Amino acid sequence: MKCVRVLTSALMALLAPPGAAQEKSALALTHVAVVNVADGSVKPDMTVLVRGSRIRAVGPTTTVSVPEAAVVVNAAGKFLVPGLWDMHVHSAARVAWHFPLMVAHGVTGVRNMHTTADTALELTRSVKRRLATGELIGPRFLANGPIVDGDPSVWEGAVLVRTPAEARAVVDSLAARGADFIKVYDNLSRDAYFAIADQARRRDIPMVGHVPFRIRPEEAARAGQRTDEHASGLSFGCSTRADSIRAGSVRLAGRASSMSFVESLVAGFRLERALYDTRDPSRCAATIDAYRRNGVAVVPTLVIARNPNYPELVLSDTASMRFIPEALRREWEGLAGPGVGDTLRPLLRPTMRPRLENVKQLNAAGVLILAGTDLGNPLLVPGVSLHQELELLVEAGLTPLEALRSATLNPARFLAATDSLGTIESGKLADLVLIEANPLENIANTRKIAAVVLDGRYFDRRALDDLLARTAAEAGR
Repeated sequence: MKCVRVLTSALMALLAPPGAAQEKSALALTHVAVVNVADGSVKPDMTVLVRGSRIRAVGPTTTVSVPEAAVVVNAAGKFLVPGLWDMHVHSAARVAWHFPLMVAHGVTGVRNMHTTADTALELTRSVKRRLATGELIGPRFLANGPIVDGDPSVWEGAVLVRTPAEARAVVDSLAARGADFIKVYDNLSRDAYFAIADQARRRDIPMVGHVPFRIRPEEAARAGQRTDEHASGLSFGCSTRADSIRAGSVRLAGRASSMSFVESLVAGFRLERALYDTRDPSRCAATIDAYRRNGVAVVPTLVIARNPNYPELVLSDTASMRFIPEALRREWEGLAGPGVGDTLRPLLRPTMRPRLENVKQLNAAGVLILAGTDLGNPLLVPGVSLHQELELLVEAGLTPLEALRSATLNPARFLAATDSLGTIESGKLADLVLIEANPLENIANTRKIAAVVLDGRYFDRRALDDLLARTAAEAGR
């Protein structure tokens, strides 16, 4: 399977230790059951020794020598898994409350996919600097800065390109200024899209994102696009009316600015509903085969399709809702009431089953699945939503092991970073989650977190609860 090639600068950002300025004592987790996400085995009564930011030894507790000065944690009865990745978030402008919740829920790495600001790249660079100095405690952080789209774009802060020359110049500019990847979006012209793909290849920077409306998913795969975010490209590939819905989407993009927000939202979701209403499993095969052959990974983000359509599931979860800032909480409650929500939910609820079927078909074909949530959108709680996504992936037909891989080993493979991430082995980065029950028996057990190790720093349950309490206190102000 092909993996994305990450620029040296991106790898440096990825491996730069969050909170590097803080000294860490040696840590030994003893008598723990280590989950091997590569082969699905569970090795009981193991010791994992951490020094600094790295795992230094993994072996039977009877054989691993523990330094006298090490912090020793008796983890008998508990299970150790690699740190979790959320591969699709919008958190750069919300790190003050997103990051503590992520760490408390075992999320040790994220891929930030767009920031709605004219200074997006400056903001994401600032987040990386603050993580590296220890000013921020948070997950490893990869980011693109702004999306690259055609004119007009539905998102503020998008970089607009109209010609191949502009497209190449934007790739050069973003790569030179520290973007870890280029994210393409819906309204790009064909000429601009293929120019971006060619220039990204020349600059050796990954191109990821939405499959633009004017591009067939098989073309995107051949052009070198590394991800299909939300499986949106596949939804076109599976539709018996793909061409007419694609044309309607292009027309809507051109006139959305003259419509009210609600009108454009409803019109867009009607087109999306049409894609799933016209899904033919046999038509999915060509796109899925192109993805498999060309190493395209899919980030289904099932939870963003589920939660806004079933807001009661989120709003009734008082344990999670206490972390949501009050103004945002009121906004979410408004979405659940009369108006837009009542219009959209009946429209989109029937799309959940075909979305799950798409994921099942992708997984059966061996396409790389990456866990991601689209965090930053309504009704998604940082950290919590990733565990919901893992449960939805199991509902789609993945085994608990396959779902766990989607947030651990698969991101490492995608980032070409299996030498440092993805499994619990000597020499790898010490991003770990200690949980109370076996996740291979029930994926919901990933929620039962006893402790988190982030870049070698140990957060026991009390420390994690403190992160949660402080976030809840800030949200209530």
